[in-house]
Amino acid sequence: MSIHKTVVSGLVALAATAAAAIGAATPAQAAVDPATVVAAVKGAYEAYQKLSSNQLTLQQATTQIITKLESIETHIIGHIDLIAAADVEACALSAVTNVADLPNMSFDTKQLFAFNTTDCVSKAKALLNNSTSKVAIDHIGYALNTVGPIALVARKHAGLSVGTLRTNIIGATNTLISKLTPPCTASPLWGDAEPGGPVEVILRCTAFNGKIGGDSVIVFISRNDPLPPFDYSRARTAAMRGTSYELGVAALPILNQSS
Repeated sequence: MSIHKTVVSGLVALAATAAAAIGAATPAQAAVDPATVVAAVKGAYEAYQKLSSNQLTLQQATTQIITKLESIETHIIGHIDLIAAADVEACALSAVTNVADLPNMSFDTKQLFAFNTTDCVSKAKALLNNSTSKVAIDHIGYALNTVGPIALVARKHAGLSVGTLRTNIIGATNTLISKLTPPCTASPLWGDAEPGGPVEVILRCTAFNGKIGGDSVIVFISRNDPLPPFDYSRARTAAMRGTSYELGVAALPILNQSS
C-alpha cells in the first residue's frame, strides 16, 4: 500500500519508519475523502436527533440514516473487517448490511434487530474500555459510530426506549475521543526576539498513526517565561483527520442534544 505523508503548516515529513507503520494499520480500500465520512455519520445522527425532536417522521429519519450510511458503506466495512474481536466485527457487519431492510421488516424482526444492534453497541463499548491499541480503538470507533444511529432508529421502530442506549453511545464516544486524543507540543522560534517581544510558537500534534498536524501562534514572552496555555484544536484536528476520532467529535454534541 502506498503511503501518503501529510505535512501541515510547513512541518517536516514523517520518517519512513512511521510511514511503514501507517501502511500496516490502514485498511486496503479505495480512498474516501475523510470529510465525506464525517458528514455521513454526522448526518445519520442528525436525522435521529430531528426524529427525537419531532422534526422528522420515523420513515423520513430512517431513509436519511440508511442513505447516509450506504454512501460510506465500503469504507466503514473496511474498518469493521479489521476489528480483532469476532463478535463485534460480526454484529457491526450485520447491522450495516441489514439496516436497509429495516422499513420492510416485520415487527418481531424489528425488535430482534433492535436488540441485536443495541447489544452490538454494548460490546463495542466494552471493547473500547479494554483496548490499549490505538489502531484497534480507531477501527472500533468506526463500528460504534455506524451502529450507534442504526440501533437508535431500530429501537424507535420496535417501540423500545432509547435512553440507556443513548447514554452508552455517549460514554463510548467519550472513551474513543479520550483514548485517541494526540499529544501536542509547543516550540517557540526564539531567533533574535527581544525580551517580551512577539515570538512565533509552532504547535504540533502527532496522531497514533504518525500523522502530524500543525499550527502557529504569536505570543509576547521572554525566554525564561513559562509558556502560556495554547489552543491546539486546529493542530489536533489536522493530525486526526481520517480517523474515527473525527467521527466521535462530530457525533458527541448531536447525541447530547438528542433524547
